[in-house]
Amino acid sequence: MSCNTPSAPSILIVGAGAMGIMSGYHLRLAGAEVTFLVRPQRVEKLSRPQMLYSYDDVSLKPFSGYRLLSDVTKAGDRAYDYVIVTLDGASSRSAEGTALLNGLGDTVRDTSAVVIIGGVGLGLRRHCLDALGLDEERVISGALTLLAHQVASADLPVHPPTDPALLAQADMAYRTMPTGSFTVEDRFPAVATRFKALYDACDVSHCDIVDHDQFPAQVAIVFPVFAACELMGWPPAAQLTDHKDTWKLAVDAVREVVSLDEYAPANQASSSEFLKGMMAALEEKALPLDANAFNAFHHGGKVAQQDLELLRDHVAAGERQGKPMVTLKQLIADLTAFRQQAV
Repeated sequence: MSCNTPSAPSILIVGAGAMGIMSGYHLRLAGAEVTFLVRPQRVEKLSRPQMLYSYDDVSLKPFSGYRLLSDVTKAGDRAYDYVIVTLDGASSRSAEGTALLNGLGDTVRDTSAVVIIGGVGLGLRRHCLDALGLDEERVISGALTLLAHQVASADLPVHPPTDPALLAQADMAYRTMPTGSFTVEDRFPAVATRFKALYDACDVSHCDIVDHDQFPAQVAIVFPVFAACELMGWPPAAQLTDHKDTWKLAVDAVREVVSLDEYAPANQASSSEFLKGMMAALEEKALPLDANAFNAFHHGGKVAQQDLELLRDHVAAGERQGKPMVTLKQLIADLTAFRQQAV
């Protein structure tokens, strides 16, 4: 790993799940000093080097040399260049999450740190901006754009050339996509460009900069599609249109979502051909990681409920705008009934 010098950029990462660990790994390779702020019960596991399995080159990568904190009040012992908040949208809006954001704002307010919000949700950036109490240009949205999963809890199909023995030794496994490992919006171009320059110095992947109007719409369209895929049993992309009624429900629900005022400036594509092609491209580019099995795992459990709540937030937003959101409501009802039957 790269050295720790007084001139090294300093990064505080809130949370050490897939987004936290993988962004921390690449930023550490880029020469940054990385600090994780985690719950106290996570400190012991993270106190040893994390082993990362790369589907890209069939190898294990040790990740170490980072600092650990479990108390936001202790984070002010140094100035950070960037703070990456990896909390999901629901956690960020909870009382505990809002209090944490308040504490982070107090910690960095008198510095030049930029906060990158990695969660997903309608109005999430505005909520975080208010909770942090920072100027507009110091808060942007970002996302992890590689695929990563905990190894111990994910029983996924193994495709060549994956090495099962090496994979079993890893804490986390990842697959880099052509778009790179990280994405930030261009709301404030100079801010995004500086972060990209830092991230790209890792020399093994890169950060992509996307239009700030397109960014939320590109994220939002996947959730109705994933809801339909769950109803279908996560079939290959080639078989999506075999489930005619469910697939039509997904396509029409996506069209309702992208019609919302929040997403209208993006003019996001939403045709059946586009959405099917999106899923097919994901399958192909993710190999040897099995994209459908990965999504079935990743969007199960706690995340499944968060996805459902996001769909409901879209319904509520549509109704406030005088849009009935009939199809999205039906998709939510079908998914809710499906999950109840599965229990």
